[in-house]
Amino acid sequence: MAEAPDSALQRLAAATGGVVTPANLLDVIAFVGAWWAGPRLGTWKGYAVGAPSYFADLADGIIARRTGTVTRVGEIMDHVGDKPKIFWAAWHIWRLRFADRPLIATVAAYNVANAVVTGYDLLRNAEPGVFPDQRAKWAMMTSATGMGIQVAAKNAERTHPRLARALHVSGALGSYGGVAFLGIPTTVRYWQTARNGRSRRRRPPVSPPHNNAQSKHSRRTG
Repeated sequence: MAEAPDSALQRLAAATGGVVTPANLLDVIAFVGAWWAGPRLGTWKGYAVGAPSYFADLADGIIARRTGTVTRVGEIMDHVGDKPKIFWAAWHIWRLRFADRPLIATVAAYNVANAVVTGYDLLRNAEPGVFPDQRAKWAMMTSATGMGIQVAAKNAERTHPRLARALHVSGALGSYGGVAFLGIPTTVRYWQTARNGRSRRRRPPVSPPHNNAQSKHSRRTG
């Protein structure tokens, strides 16, 4: 028997089918902030709104667990909600040349690979098993943050050129290091999880055929 919700937040989550929760509200606000900031990342105002909008992905799971409002809807938002934000930002950073294009392509390719594996898991397996853990979160954030640091370097070029050069190098190290040491192992683990899941097409085990002749003989001699 399921336990009754204890707090007002848990009752609200239960009444709305897991849709209205503090973490989901944070994700919606962060999505709007990221959408607004994307074309404005060349300004400090856009950067100030964009940065917390992306880092919100590190906090939503913690908030959901602390408030006891972990829901299936929240898990889906947590899993796929960060991808549109990253691609939106990457497109504008690419378009405005605010970061090295090979670095942007690397971050985008990593996120595409994870999205493909996640989709494969959802379509193939009766019970999907690919969900972001803390290591996957850090892989996504370090790779995307490195790209953001290069945007900050671009914004600081005119007034602080020496700082801008240091930030540019730091951003490259952060993104490439995040993909190499955290991202690739995470994607490989996702793939192994998806491949080892219970496929929708897998047939239930067939029981061995019953030997009627042997059964009759057993009844006669029993």
